Formats: sequence, C-alpha cells, structure tokens
Amino acid sequence: MAVLYPSNEWCQAWKNEIDSSDAARETGKEWGIDFNGNWIFEITPGGGLDDTTYIFLEAKAGECTDLRLIDDPSEVEVGFTCTGSYEDFKTAVKGEKDFIQGVVRGTFKLKGNMMTIMKYGGFIRAIVNSLQSIDSEFLGE
Repeated sequence: MAVLYPSNEWCQAWKNEIDSSDAARETGKEWGIDFNGNWIFEITPGGGLDDTTYIFLEAKAGECTDLRLIDDPSEVEVGFTCTGSYEDFKTAVKGEKDFIQGVVRGTFKLKGNMMTIMKYGGFIRAIVNSLQSIDSEFLGE
C-alpha cells in the first residue's frame, strides 16, 4: 500500500528501509561518531505541496534512530541540511534522478561538512537508494 510523501507514515517506512539495509549498516558504522550526523531535509512548496516541510533524520553508527516530520528546524540539532523543491525531491524519491548528482549540480543545496559527506559517500548512497524501496504516493499526481 502506497504511503504519502511527505508524511510521518512515509518517514517511518524510510526509517524501516534504512534500518533493514545491510549497505547502510556496513558503510555507516562510523557515521555520527564524534560528529553530528543528523539531517534536515527542507522541502520547499510546489507540485502540490503548499508549505515548506521539514524531514528530520537522525542517524548514528549505521542506524536510523529517528525519522519524522518536524515543524521548525530549530527544535533539533543537525550537522547537515539539504534544501530543494518538492518536485526535485520527488524525482529523487522515485529514482528518476540521482540525489547525489542533484547535490553536485546544485539542484539540492547542502549545508554541512563536505569532507564528511565525501568520506561517507557509501552511507549517503545507501540511505538514498533505500528511498526507491518505498511504495510512495505523491501530492499533485
């Protein structure tokens, strides 16, 4: 059964996919150790999304410990923030466009330590790849 992106139900489905990923567990063993490995995904309106939406992802040692919608990014501490439009995030969730290429090309704006991102590229790829395993329903479709 498809779950609406973005929603807390969808966030739980993504958390489950990350936590069941051998690749995420293996490549992320040291993720978030001695640095803040938490993320905010800021999704800007358009394509059926009326308001800016924030997804908080907490990850440490290859596991996702929390993944949910939040109202205000100031309520959590993060090491990384990724901002993009709903339309662009939707193409990444569907697997139509590569998220990492979107960061490189500037489709997504990334704030955080880029050396850490490069060092743990396998972990980032694993959590991104897990997106395509979610049976997602999208606003405006």
